[in-house]
Amino acid sequence: MMFAIAAAATLLFSTISVILPLACPTPSSLITFDDIIHSTGISGIPVPNGYSRLNWQNVLVVNGVNYSTPNTGYKTGVVSPPYLVFNGYGNPMAITNAATSAFTIKSFYSCAAWYNNTILAMIGTRSGTVLYTKTVELFTQKRTFVELNWPGIDSISFNSSCGSCDASHVTMDNLCVTF
Repeated sequence: MMFAIAAAATLLFSTISVILPLACPTPSSLITFDDIIHSTGISGIPVPNGYSRLNWQNVLVVNGVNYSTPNTGYKTGVVSPPYLVFNGYGNPMAITNAATSAFTIKSFYSCAAWYNNTILAMIGTRSGTVLYTKTVELFTQKRTFVELNWPGIDSISFNSSCGSCDASHVTMDNLCVTF
């Protein structure tokens, strides 16, 4: 009986670690967006340039925990409460190193905010040269762990689309980077 309990516990924790990796390995920095001063409203405010040593283009922070519309990716996408970020108006967003030097983007969590099957295309560049590309499909009620491990970039762009829908917003939380 004790063996069955231990095996079940091991299986449970193994499954959880595969579904929801929690750590951002040292010496990386975990960016949770939870220390950005923001009201509990749902409108979103721009992430300030220089936040966590990065510059942010069309990246807005919102309180996903208090988001008033149920069943959206804004609630599902929260990994570390209460805040996460999203691409304003569903338009492209970009992150660059504020010091104009290279960094590594390891990973982040993401959801489609409004529509399932939203496609997120990412491009990592250095001095304008494309080094990496990746595309993932996102859902409103399923948080996706996006693992990139892209060293030596100075910019990453995020472009989302969802076919014939009118809002291709995507969320991001717990961004892991190394400088």
